[in-house]
Amino acid sequence: MARGYAHDKTPGHLLGHGPAHRSHERRVIPTGRAGLRLRFYPGVREDVRSMLKGFARWLRTEIRFRHPVHVTVVPHATVLGDGVGSAGWAVFLIPPPDYHRGDVVRIVLGGGKVAVLESEYGLSTPNSLLRLAHDLAHEVVHYEQWRDGRPITERGVNRRAAALVRRFRRTTLRSRPPRSGTRG
Repeated sequence: MARGYAHDKTPGHLLGHGPAHRSHERRVIPTGRAGLRLRFYPGVREDVRSMLKGFARWLRTEIRFRHPVHVTVVPHATVLGDGVGSAGWAVFLIPPPDYHRGDVVRIVLGGGKVAVLESEYGLSTPNSLLRLAHDLAHEVVHYEQWRDGRPITERGVNRRAAALVRRFRRTTLRSRPPRSGTRG
């Protein structure tokens, strides 16, 4: 992590959670068709995988993904977009102006955030998982801004992301019986 550099604007609360994952991947990845897809790096917890798969399945019914959108979930708590900028819990990598059909729209999500929220901040596992779902929803809202040709800003993004997570919780999680063994 570029902790000592003058250009590093990483918020202080993110600095203590290990080095950020740097997302260096090819811009064009053959995909086949539009839609939301998840990819998990080794080391991502099983409960994180399970919840994000369910949330992604639900998101596909709520949001029109007209482009191939790949979400890479890493075991790190924080991520950097293409190695530039400051670290965060998640990042939407804005496609370049010369975007072509078939280019992948990428989101990188720090799956290790759940462990940090549990150990450092005392949140329960279900609450930590929902905060991670909020991070994914936040980046998907940025995708919607880009898809619709709107400026990519933070205005209204957290509100829409929170509304998506609330609807997911209400329609999906409430219909399932509670799992035993989770902290509540």
